[in-house]
Amino acid sequence: MIGCDNIPGNTTGDPAKFVDLSIKALNTLGWKIDEEKFLEAGERIYNLTRLFNVREGFSRKDDQLPLRFRKPREDTGWKITPADFDKMLDEYYAIRGWDHDGKPTKETLERLKIER
Repeated sequence: MIGCDNIPGNTTGDPAKFVDLSIKALNTLGWKIDEEKFLEAGERIYNLTRLFNVREGFSRKDDQLPLRFRKPREDTGWKITPADFDKMLDEYYAIRGWDHDGKPTKETLERLKIER
């Protein structure tokens, strides 16, 4: 089950309801997990995936949106400029606990008990 990784940010409904349902299902199966541990498991998955990608040469230059996001929408004219995207990427990396290049920081890895 990868719900702890994917569901909170990718559900079309109320993510809290799905998180609660997932935790209840896991506890019914004999797991002893609460919301904090469930979300931490997802965070560990994101960081382990990122570490794998970094090891394989993936970096900030690879974190890109499809080109269509840089072109103005026909209905609104809205687009994402490279400068706006860089700012959003900086904010995303900071929220994730990653450095400017998108590598998980030592502090993030220690908090999640991930050894390198």
